Amino acid sequence: MIHRVTFRAFVASTEDEEKVREALSLFVPPESLTRTRVVGHHGNEIIILAIDLRKKEGLRFFDRLREVLSEGEIARLRREVDLRVDDECRLHFRLDKQAAYRGVARLTDSGDSITVSAHIESYPARREKAVLAAGELL
Repeated sequence: MIHRVTFRAFVASTEDEEKVREALSLFVPPESLTRTRVVGHHGNEIIILAIDLRKKEGLRFFDRLREVLSEGEIARLRREVDLRVDDECRLHFRLDKQAAYRGVARLTDSGDSITVSAHIESYPARREKAVLAAGELL
């Protein structure tokens, strides 16, 4: 049902990388994060922390997500699943990075977030099937 779940969080030059790692640890093992250093538009350093979870690890993430997100937030994801699955069968959502640092899982529309993209397996690979599978997953 899950091919891969990708997480990304940006660490701005004004942020503490360890705090962002701690926020991510609510959802993924921080020791497995990759670290990429890039330069922003204004010459500032940005660090991208990322991880890909494959198959069973991805399913375990969704188990964890259902544990830590409120029922209301899960219900919101279910309501919006049709809007959140793209034509490549990927479910997209953002988790609040600041709340995660405090140990609270919350959805957000903010750019200061942990982005999650889950590639849903469906055969044949069609958006409609992926929407149904994503709804079952949540």
